[in-house]
Amino acid sequence: MKIVIIVLAMATVAWAQLPSPCITPLEMTFRANQYNHEDDIFNRYFIAYDAINKRQAIFEEENVIIPGRQFHEFLILNNENVMYDYNLKTKTCTKSIPRPWRNFAIPPNATFENEFSIGGPSEMVYAQEWSDRIPFRQREMWLGVFSLKDCYPIREVVIANSNITQTITTNFYDIVQGITNPDDFIPPTECLNAEWAKPSRYFY
Repeated sequence: MKIVIIVLAMATVAWAQLPSPCITPLEMTFRANQYNHEDDIFNRYFIAYDAINKRQAIFEEENVIIPGRQFHEFLILNNENVMYDYNLKTKTCTKSIPRPWRNFAIPPNATFENEFSIGGPSEMVYAQEWSDRIPFRQREMWLGVFSLKDCYPIREVVIANSNITQTITTNFYDIVQGITNPDDFIPPTECLNAEWAKPSRYFY
């Protein structure tokens, strides 16, 4: 009986010592590269992110020359339940229903996985890894790495629709806290009379 009590006490102490999820900035401007495992393709974006008003302005970056490739701006306005898909080359615009809003942040009920340093001597960044795994009950469908000091997102892995083949891996970099250009959230003129259509990209 005493052994059981001691084990339970040790488990309680260990649980109490686990870190709590940090708070990611609600407004950020950053670049990201995203790998779609199902389509086997990399996309690179410049993103203005506003979690307060549930909106994102996502610009595809033309840093890789692909013949015939069309580059787009995606303006996601969840509070208005619309996503604009603006073709930067043809200057045409369509609209669709966006997916439910999801912050680039650690969910309150996330499971702490690990703490480690990125880089090497004299240039290390300390980070924490979290997931939505429920021990002994549910495998992770989301995994995120965040900087320890200011809780900036570093890397995120999302398994869409609980299908491992539909995994999306995103790496974040060049992060600036705040919105550098509020005009990014103003729809292009061509989008004011946009028709409803299937979007050229999906964002999870």
